Amino acid sequence: MTRLSKILGATAFAALLAGSAAAQSITAGLSAAPSSMDPHFATTGQNQQLAAVLYDRLIHIGADGSFVPGLATSWEVSDDHLTWTFTLRQGVTFHDGSPFTAADVVFTFDRIPEVPNSPAPFTQRLAAIDSAEAVDDYTLVITTSSPAPGLSTDLSTIYIVSQNVGDAPSADFDRSIASNGTGPYRQVSYSPGENLVLERNDNYWGEIPDFERVTIRFLDNAASRVASIQTGEVDFIDSVPPNDLQRLQALAPVTVVSAPSARMLYMGVDQLEETTIQIDPSVGNPFLDRRVREALSLAINREAIIDRIQFGSGLPANQFAPEGIFGHNPNIPAFEYNPERARELLAEAGYADGWSMSIHGPAGRYVNDTDVLLAIGQMWSQVGLDVEVETVPANVYFGQATNRDFSAFIVAFGITTGESSLAYRNVLGSVDPDLGWGSNNRFRYSNPEFDAALAQAFEAFEDADREAALQEAARIAAEDVAVIPLYWEGNNWAVRGALDFTPSPDGRSLVTNLSVR
Repeated sequence: MTRLSKILGATAFAALLAGSAAAQSITAGLSAAPSSMDPHFATTGQNQQLAAVLYDRLIHIGADGSFVPGLATSWEVSDDHLTWTFTLRQGVTFHDGSPFTAADVVFTFDRIPEVPNSPAPFTQRLAAIDSAEAVDDYTLVITTSSPAPGLSTDLSTIYIVSQNVGDAPSADFDRSIASNGTGPYRQVSYSPGENLVLERNDNYWGEIPDFERVTIRFLDNAASRVASIQTGEVDFIDSVPPNDLQRLQALAPVTVVSAPSARMLYMGVDQLEETTIQIDPSVGNPFLDRRVREALSLAINREAIIDRIQFGSGLPANQFAPEGIFGHNPNIPAFEYNPERARELLAEAGYADGWSMSIHGPAGRYVNDTDVLLAIGQMWSQVGLDVEVETVPANVYFGQATNRDFSAFIVAFGITTGESSLAYRNVLGSVDPDLGWGSNNRFRYSNPEFDAALAQAFEAFEDADREAALQEAARIAAEDVAVIPLYWEGNNWAVRGALDFTPSPDGRSLVTNLSVR
């Protein structure tokens, strides 16, 4: 029997045993490898979608985007909005068998600021917290320095580790020495950039996954991912290239799953100083001029990118929050394509002859990202710029972007909490470590008017007031062309045989969302 026929036979046998899936193992092919298995190393999507199956949060996000109990079963806020009391879930154990208590939460909060070299730190998620006290094993009291209505959102992104981790460095998580969570899977082994092996946590307090063992292969090459699902080498893949959707849909053993995304791809442009690293100092930094930013936006044909490169998968974006996400502003107009007006604005700003520069992107992090970057380079060339396109391996790209090695670069931010506040605080808020703002503001946009609107959102406990402030922040960012929005990415996955995949609101490729039909 050939290897392929063995795999196909195993798949068919698994379908017959769908009612007793306990002993099954599957292999998943994911497009992006994490920069670290340390759950506190980086807030990037590829890191968090793995941390989410190994570690729990105090508060989880439900299928409808609402807050639901996680390691905390309930919580209440004092009348002055400064004291939050959490009742924690009893009977939960970590993967090493030790009990989960409030002391582990306090340890986690203390550990996060001590994680070195993070390209996208979690510290901003704790900025509102003045103190955290373990009153007893199952009562946690958090005091905030000022009213913090966004604390629930923040805590839904903090992965709780055991205090037994001690002072273990991030490298010990990569070596599977320190990884110790309460999640539905535990980490068995990890080979950076290659594979991750997970084993089911049969003592998990929540819903037990269908699969006893999951092997995740990191396949950043789209063609390799598609070939792997076709031949049965893997049972699941994410980031299916839109140009392969029709072909996979016609393949009998394969099912394609698609869902809209709240992840916006955008071009960030350096707005910090009078010069910028990729442009000759004699030119200065043209991105400081709002007219230039608007011109570069006008030069981009978003519809063409979606139709010709993404094969119709995705929607043109004009703000971080798509329709249906709390904070979406329906009054912001679509960003138009008008290269003639773009050239006029560049001339008005004193750049009629353009300038030379390189633009950057990660190779294989986003669907067809290299082709998208090439298209943007061509479109900007058509309005007078001399553009070179450079791609960087995804596992080093974000560190370089954080180090401000790029003047103009493509990146994305996905809204994973059902509202837009994290996107605006992380990406567009003026960098302020004390406030916890600007951790992903790699281009150093800063606008006091935007900051003031966002601050109002973080002070408003009433939903109507909070949404109005977020919508105002969205308006200011759009009119200022703080970033150059491209599109909300379409999400496409593929599964083989008797498997199902249920997309979650955050659009992540969570292996816990895989099940047997």
